[in-house]
Amino acid sequence: MIRLDIVADNTKYHGWTRVGFHALLISGIVLLIFSAYVPWFLYPSAPLDYPFKTYAGPIIRDAFCVVVQYYFLVFLFTRYARKPLLLVIGMAVYYFILFTCYYYTSYLVKHYCGLPDDYTGSISHFDRTPYWKALFHPATFYHLMFIIERAFYPLALKLLIEIYRRQVRNANLQQDYNRLELDFLKNQISPHFLFNVLNSIYALTEEESPRAAKIVQQLSGMMRYSLYETADVTVPLYKELAFIRNYVELEQLRTSKRLTLETSYPNPVDEMLVIAPFVLITFIENAFKHGVGSTTKKSFVKIDLTLRDEVLHLSIVNSKPVNGKKTIGGLGLVNVRKRLAALYPDHRLQVLDDALQYTMTLTLTLSKSKIPAATLKAGVLEVKADQIR
Repeated sequence: MIRLDIVADNTKYHGWTRVGFHALLISGIVLLIFSAYVPWFLYPSAPLDYPFKTYAGPIIRDAFCVVVQYYFLVFLFTRYARKPLLLVIGMAVYYFILFTCYYYTSYLVKHYCGLPDDYTGSISHFDRTPYWKALFHPATFYHLMFIIERAFYPLALKLLIEIYRRQVRNANLQQDYNRLELDFLKNQISPHFLFNVLNSIYALTEEESPRAAKIVQQLSGMMRYSLYETADVTVPLYKELAFIRNYVELEQLRTSKRLTLETSYPNPVDEMLVIAPFVLITFIENAFKHGVGSTTKKSFVKIDLTLRDEVLHLSIVNSKPVNGKKTIGGLGLVNVRKRLAALYPDHRLQVLDDALQYTMTLTLTLSKSKIPAATLKAGVLEVKADQIR
């Protein structure tokens, strides 16, 4: 029994399984051809006393030509179905190959297998007609129609299998989509729960510890931005800068006693400018992590963001801990370098590791959104309103 699920599964349909399927297909073609010759061999008007090879000759000839047709047409339509010109050329090559196979195998059937003629008369036709004359002879088309018609059966089977494969593939995709949708809905529960907790903490600390309340409020805003406003390839530059400001302020609150911080941000910012989300924050996070977080002594961080037309320049200088481990160039920087290479091929990035400090400079050429700024703001307000509801 043929298991169609194996045929439809590309992870299982390979190796000996695939060889076995094609062997079964070729065996079916031979049986199909044999069934066409049974009436002529077994029930002739006069008894036929031929040796075995005489009976086998035309069956092998027709089966061989059908197999050649099947694999050539499957290859042709699989590769060039959407290229009409190449498909037309391929069909001309198909006719030439089919005719050549049928012409010379008919010659072998007569002169080697000893069959004078078959029930269609094709052997005698090709025997008395030269190759190039028979190539476009009207009678040739008549004789080839019999062998072309027999190739329809394996091709129809191939079509049915492909339809079944697509149905299985679509069903699997639908299952994957449903699973992803359920996972997404489950993942939505955790952020909403966390936001509710943060709002409760903010309400509890607002009067007794305004500093803690401010941290909770900034953290909530950063999380909301990360979860809900960075799904697209690009985000408005002013939103990304607001996210960076909140992060820097949180780090300053955490390490204010031992940190000297200098920041400079562009103002005003064109609301139409967009940037890939989180391509800048990695460098800023590294400055605090490796320059401040790895020591308990006094340290400094200088962040300078400038904007001239559509060119954004980021410069970061941070202190280097005495006898600190060399941690620059970690996984975060490797990933952000790959993103920059893909999104901003003309970017300029320079990272210097001096004895006392790290220096990093980045220059990006930004683009402008095609959506008006007012529309962007309206969309943001609508999202926030939905979140509140």
